[in-house]
Amino acid sequence: MVSSVQLDFNLQALLEQLSQDELSQFKSLIRTITLGNELQKIPQTEVDKADGKQLAEILTSHCPSYWMEMATIQVFEKMHRADLSERVKDELREAALRSFNKNKPLSLETIRKGEAKPVDPDEMLMRFEAEAQAFAETEEDVSSLREAKALKKEMPGKEDTHGSMLKMRFRQMWEAWPGDSKEVQAVAQRYTTLIPFSNPRTLPGPFPHTVVLHGAAGLGKTTLAKKLMLDWTEDNLSHKFRYAFYLSCKELRRLGPCSFAELVFRDWPELQDDIPNILAEAQRTLFVVDGLDELGAPPGALIHDICGDWKKPKPVPVLLGSLLKRKMLPKAALLVTTRSWALRDLRPLMEQPIYIRVEGFLEEDRRAYFLRHFGEEDQAMRAFELMRSNAALFQLGSAPAVCWMVCTSLKLQMENGEDPAPTCHTRTELFLHFLCSRFPKGAQLGGTLRALSLLAAQGLWARMSVFHAEDLESFGVQESDLRPFLDRGILRQDRDSEDCYSFLHLSVQQFFTALFYALEKEEEDGDGHAWDIKDVQKLLSGEERLQNPDLIQAGHFLFGLANEKRAKELETTFGCVMSREIKQELLRCDIICDEDRYSTLTDLKEVLHCLYESQEEELAKGVMAPLKEISLHLSAADIVPSSFCLKHCRNLEKLSLQVIKAKLPENVTASESDAEVERSQDDQHMLPFWTDLCSIFGSNKGLIILEINNSFLSASLLRILCERIASDTCHLQRVVIKNISPADAYRKLCLALQGHKTVTHLRLRGSAQKDTLPVLCEVLRHPKCNLQYLGLVSCSATAQQWADLSLTLEVNRSLTCVNLSNSELADEGAKLLYTTLKHPKCLLQRLSLENCHLTEADCKDLAAVLVVSRELMHLCLAENPLRDTGVKFLCEGLSYPECKLQTLVLWNCDITSKGCCHLAKLLHEKSSLMNLDLGRNDIGVPGVQGLCEALKKPLCNLKRLWLWGCSIPPASCENLCCVLSCNQTLITLDLGQNSLGYSGVKLLFETLTRPRGTLQTLRLKVDDFTDEFDKLLKEIEGSNPQLTIDTENQEPWKKRPSSRYFIV
Repeated sequence: MVSSVQLDFNLQALLEQLSQDELSQFKSLIRTITLGNELQKIPQTEVDKADGKQLAEILTSHCPSYWMEMATIQVFEKMHRADLSERVKDELREAALRSFNKNKPLSLETIRKGEAKPVDPDEMLMRFEAEAQAFAETEEDVSSLREAKALKKEMPGKEDTHGSMLKMRFRQMWEAWPGDSKEVQAVAQRYTTLIPFSNPRTLPGPFPHTVVLHGAAGLGKTTLAKKLMLDWTEDNLSHKFRYAFYLSCKELRRLGPCSFAELVFRDWPELQDDIPNILAEAQRTLFVVDGLDELGAPPGALIHDICGDWKKPKPVPVLLGSLLKRKMLPKAALLVTTRSWALRDLRPLMEQPIYIRVEGFLEEDRRAYFLRHFGEEDQAMRAFELMRSNAALFQLGSAPAVCWMVCTSLKLQMENGEDPAPTCHTRTELFLHFLCSRFPKGAQLGGTLRALSLLAAQGLWARMSVFHAEDLESFGVQESDLRPFLDRGILRQDRDSEDCYSFLHLSVQQFFTALFYALEKEEEDGDGHAWDIKDVQKLLSGEERLQNPDLIQAGHFLFGLANEKRAKELETTFGCVMSREIKQELLRCDIICDEDRYSTLTDLKEVLHCLYESQEEELAKGVMAPLKEISLHLSAADIVPSSFCLKHCRNLEKLSLQVIKAKLPENVTASESDAEVERSQDDQHMLPFWTDLCSIFGSNKGLIILEINNSFLSASLLRILCERIASDTCHLQRVVIKNISPADAYRKLCLALQGHKTVTHLRLRGSAQKDTLPVLCEVLRHPKCNLQYLGLVSCSATAQQWADLSLTLEVNRSLTCVNLSNSELADEGAKLLYTTLKHPKCLLQRLSLENCHLTEADCKDLAAVLVVSRELMHLCLAENPLRDTGVKFLCEGLSYPECKLQTLVLWNCDITSKGCCHLAKLLHEKSSLMNLDLGRNDIGVPGVQGLCEALKKPLCNLKRLWLWGCSIPPASCENLCCVLSCNQTLITLDLGQNSLGYSGVKLLFETLTRPRGTLQTLRLKVDDFTDEFDKLLKEIEGSNPQLTIDTENQEPWKKRPSSRYFIV
């Protein structure tokens, strides 16, 4: 936190102009501004409750002024409040001009006449721009700045040579792109404006020294870095930086230990004499560190042995780490580019950097690129929609190189009169067509293809995307071998270093890596270990992919190349031999856990996408057939592969569905977002695949459980789902619906179950159930209703709706179990329910009123129910403040001979030893009660003693007693041991989460070595497990083999122990 700062604009007045919704939006957006680390320390509730005035005070108390200026303008612009952002700028300009006039330096004319000591032009530029560059719009200020720049040009130095050479080098960058680069340049310009020291409109101030451009491969990070260097050579940044140095990590990774000076100036011999002076002006120097992820440094290398001496030789990772950590040249400006996965090693190094995510081509950029490439609008839009129909391919299209590949392939097919649609079904199909279309049939390049795939695999495993001449030699590859692939744009030759080569895009290298595994191995190939290339099992393992995410896409391509038709196409084109064993090798991989369930959500999603990529029905059957349970978290991109795979799950019994709602975009209201998701889900391309997915409910007779949770279902998706569930061929037995939207989804799904002959269990949970109750009553009143279990968890309804449900329960002839946990019954609703339970035709056997805000008064009504009800056997009243008085009322009802109740759950009901006395008195006599849960009640020594006395009585019928977390001390163990020695009915005793101590546990174990009772399950907490305990447990196992002891030496139970006896 910083002391309260004085801003040069009236933040409070601006915030007070916002509506309540706009103020909430401002609070949300201000936290997304990268520099707002201080703001993250403010409690969220404090910000949420603040009005305009209070929020202004909070921000000025926690955030520096320069950040507040930038952030406020950015947020207002994101909110489309240009009027307010312009007002901030106007106030800042006025403040800057006042400061400028007050502290105006000597004019340049005075300097020229010799009337004052000459001033360095760069120093003068800094002084002018520190306050006036963004704001000084008067003719006098502008002419002064121009005059200073002109004076600088009259004083040429070695830096001019440095700049000229860089200019020649980086201008070639725009020529390196195959095809028209207009869109690429537009994207570069868009991101350039986000970098503070490259945007002329950015407000002045002590900017953070470090900017990190991160994103996936091939999206333009290096292009942006070089564009920044080009801008500097063309004097667009020269007023801020005298020197700029470009450090390419893909070149530096081959460099041995050296000093920082040698690393930076190795290509600039003409600057050697000026090294001390240049480094002394670090505040006027920009370092661009490009491709930090390509450095190949082991974990921790960047932060190890940090050094501040620019003359001392160190390994390259140490030198770069020292620069990023600001031990070396702490005042220099840094621009770093890296892949996003490398941020985990980068974050600990830097303090308050600006992170800018580079996303490459946006959708509109891709559309513009297609229009430019095709020229003919109809063809362009058809090709664009084909790519858009494949979500994975469309995502790859954010890389300009992939866009070029797609356009090139589809345009060629259209020109040849071929249907391009199948090419876009999978990524493998597109990449395969692109590769094969570049060569004539029978090209006889099998050897070169094998060498190139070996090179790709070696590089991918080593995280290397640039290959030098010596790398090629180590694999027996000559430059002439690469020429066919260089000429056809599949490989690229580095313009900065002619002996360096790379694939067109990382995805192309991943495709060739998959090709390495899919090609028939020759004897000299071995298994790839000679080149540090791991086997297929490792390629698909989660552990390897966590360390090297680039392997993921290669795995997808490998499944794609397992397709026999594609293998034949490669063989025909290149004269190579593809492996016929690759499908079996994939099936042998451990992609399924021992229990026929996938280990993580990501694993399942990836397997589905991989199988779809293969388009091989037999492969999909082999993988999916053993599965009995699947949990699908579906976005729009997952529906197509899921529909392909799910139909092969012949043994599927349970399906869990979560249809994920799209992330709410900035400046979009919830209703607008819902409409956008509707459009996305209702896409005509998507609906046939959703229909295909839902057909499993009719085709798979073994599928009996369906769970739908945390889902947004459009009208079309919901209609199709309901049609399939309502079908006579659907054999579902259990349906669970939790937290779905929109609101009418509950109602429509319930209607789909009306009269369903096989569904016996229905559980609903969520805030939108109020409007569902009337429909649910219709379902329950239907003569063919077969529901036995109904869960209405967290249900809020009106008194009339509860009344209708109560009347329905009287007439329904199938329902035996109702769960109303966490529902708001209110007094009237509760009383209506109690009346129903006393009705002679009510068949309910199990009822849960957990956490329904019941009190002692409700217990009096429930006692009357217990006396009258002929069916009720299980009553859960957990998490209600019933207290000892409530227990007393319940015991009065339980004492009647007519009472049928067998299980009573009083978990966490504020019961003390006094309440236990009432229960003990009940248990002394013959009672129907067989299972009692008193967990999480502080019953103490007297409570345990009373219960133990009752358990010794021959008439006590209790079979299960749960005393989890009841504050039972070691002193009570003697009473418990007496019970274990003589009781002949108790089969379960839960003493978990009670501190019984060493002596108490030992006493219990010793008692159990001499079995006399009927105990089958004992649970207790053991703090220190000793050899003596281990010996006693083995003795118990020998003398009492039917007894299971849970020593709770791992995680405490998160679920109430007795809950498994209530049907859920």
